[in-house]
Amino acid sequence: MSGQIKTAIVAGVGAGLGDELCKQLVSFGYRVAGFSRSQSGSEALVNELGENNYRHISCDITDVSQVDLAVSQVEEVFGSVSVYVHNAAYLHMQSFIETEPTEFESLWRTMCLGAVHGSQRVLSSMISEKSGTLLFIGATASVKAGAKFSAFSSAKFALRGLSQSLARELGPSGIHVSHLVIDGVMWDKRAKESFGMSEDQCIKPNSVANTCMQLIEQDQSAWTYEMDIRPGVEHF
Repeated sequence: MSGQIKTAIVAGVGAGLGDELCKQLVSFGYRVAGFSRSQSGSEALVNELGENNYRHISCDITDVSQVDLAVSQVEEVFGSVSVYVHNAAYLHMQSFIETEPTEFESLWRTMCLGAVHGSQRVLSSMISEKSGTLLFIGATASVKAGAKFSAFSSAKFALRGLSQSLARELGPSGIHVSHLVIDGVMWDKRAKESFGMSEDQCIKPNSVANTCMQLIEQDQSAWTYEMDIRPGVEHF
């Protein structure tokens, strides 16, 4: 893909990391498609980045037919996909005995099965080009399951296992698979309203996006499989 304008998909776009990732990718010369369940908040991002650089596509990442259609639309507009970032997730905190099995399934479908759908759909072109990046966004719960996070942690552990296996399988084919453990709370309104945290106690979304770009742009001779990041005040 040398010399070509590259195309990236960010699954899980929204205020915070998803939006910042799209901005960073465009600044590095990528054409970007953002996937989310709705069009909410997408107009501002399109206006900022321009339709020639960014397209928003409503897509339920847990539905393989919707993912197939969405990626086909990206390929038609921007060409083959060289970077796929799986950022789709939602936080669920509840005691195990109160957590419905359907909630366990819902989180797994969004965080792990959705990554399967997206990755499988874009891999054929990456394999043929012997180049590409799959980046999976993890959390503290990917490696340390806290009380009342049984459903969330189960899904994040599954995503980490998927990414670890794919890194070993696809690396020899020239495809970089990396897993980012975000060990801390990212700054947004919820951090203040729900957790009573200040900005200097949290991770800044644009800083995480910078780290993601470092992983995406790494030379093949020095790939990182997994990186964990946290604010300086975070205990670990």
